[in-house]
Amino acid sequence: MLSLHFTFHIQKSMDKQNYKWIIVGLLLISILPYSYSQRIGQRVGDIKERGPLFITSLSFSQGIARIPYTVEEGENAESVDKLGKGISNIAINQFMGYQFNPFVALGLGINFEYWTVKNGFVPIYIDLRINMMRTRIAPHMYVNLGYANRWFFDSKPYKAANGNASDYIIHGAKSGLMGELGLGMKFTFAYASDLNVTIFSKFQESTYRYYSSEDGSKPAQNVRPILVNTDRPSMYIFIGIKAGISF
Repeated sequence: MLSLHFTFHIQKSMDKQNYKWIIVGLLLISILPYSYSQRIGQRVGDIKERGPLFITSLSFSQGIARIPYTVEEGENAESVDKLGKGISNIAINQFMGYQFNPFVALGLGINFEYWTVKNGFVPIYIDLRINMMRTRIAPHMYVNLGYANRWFFDSKPYKAANGNASDYIIHGAKSGLMGELGLGMKFTFAYASDLNVTIFSKFQESTYRYYSSEDGSKPAQNVRPILVNTDRPSMYIFIGIKAGISF
């Protein structure tokens, strides 16, 4: 019993010591931005005038446009492909550029996107960013334009429509042009360190792929997923929200 009590007492003392070191570590981390800003001759809260700019963001967007599919005899527009509205896009975004003054920055961006239809894109683009006010809390906007390379998570087709669909399709089947327009707020919490929250719209040029034959015949349903052979141009449109840290 004495040994157990002694061991418990030692463990409790070690836990207290660990808590103290954790608190000291957190305090040190909390003053690093202040120390750094003082070292470069700037006060915390100053607005960055110019220099290299990096922004790392996470974003989520949702498809808003139904992608039309071939309407067969006896079908109507409401019974065909509705998956366009169901495509969600989750992305990591990286901006690398230069801030020319408190209001304007220009650079290159790259995204790694995952679409919930089991494929994705890697857009590379030119990105123009504008701060509308020189204040610690300021509205900002950006616009970018570039090209997105398509990459596979899973190349298998899926049912073209909700419900008892008999056809199969691949969405976002090719690489293509892309662009975004965003509007939001920037919150400066230390020199050259900002939180950016943005609502944005996005377009992605691509195609959808499905099975087609000259005489209108269709193979057996169990082999249709491997026979998609026709590409049709499509424009995917998303609306979403993005949050990022700049430094």
